[in-house]
Amino acid sequence: MRRLLAICIGSLVSALALAAPIEIMVEDAAAPMSNPDGSGYANEIVLAAFAAMDTPVKLTVVPYARCKKYVLSGAVAACLSMSDAPELAGKVRLSGLPLFYAYPRFYYHTSRPVAARTLAELPAGLRVGIVNGYEYPPEILRLTERGIHLLQARSEETNLKKLAVGHIDLVVSMMDDFKTDDALISKAGVQQVVFAFETTPQGSYIGFSSLHPQGEQARQLFNRGYAAIVLNGTRAAIERKWKNTRPLS
Repeated sequence: MRRLLAICIGSLVSALALAAPIEIMVEDAAAPMSNPDGSGYANEIVLAAFAAMDTPVKLTVVPYARCKKYVLSGAVAACLSMSDAPELAGKVRLSGLPLFYAYPRFYYHTSRPVAARTLAELPAGLRVGIVNGYEYPPEILRLTERGIHLLQARSEETNLKKLAVGHIDLVVSMMDDFKTDDALISKAGVQQVVFAFETTPQGSYIGFSSLHPQGEQARQLFNRGYAAIVLNGTRAAIERKWKNTRPLS
């Protein structure tokens, strides 16, 4: 009897915990996945998945470094978009499937060309712009072991502007199936930026805090909701919508 009562109380507490909207932090500078106004392909996918489970959520738009910090500390239930990284172990669990795949693409300025066309060809001393808090493939992070400097900025647009004025030598931008080189460069307001090469893609997920009381339940709800919108065609409709949208241009 006591055990049954405990289970009932636990279920009631869980239900009440999810009755209030789940706060999910989303990036403010990752168009078209997560736009400054809270719209975006990834954001819309997350909203649709939770709606399929009749679960209210609240999106809070912040810089990615804050999004990551808050989900790691358990201050919020979830953050997007995140990729697997050692610092997440034991603190953040990623969704079962990625929201999209990101492709690390390197760019240089024509006034200071870089001859390398692979990571292995990059010479020591180069200054490479990355975004504060972003997760990058291990082979990119290991560039520091060869004397290459990874310099952080708030956004990819900021990095492209730094590239244009010579403060860095290369920019690595995490691209996707919706974002074009021309649109990214145009939004940054720079010219004479040229694609150099691309490295291994990585999945981008919604990450759920293992320390937040709603984190694990939210993860399970999202996984079930995501499967539902894949089956009923909602994800495909959202994909078509955003592939026909050019928010960066």
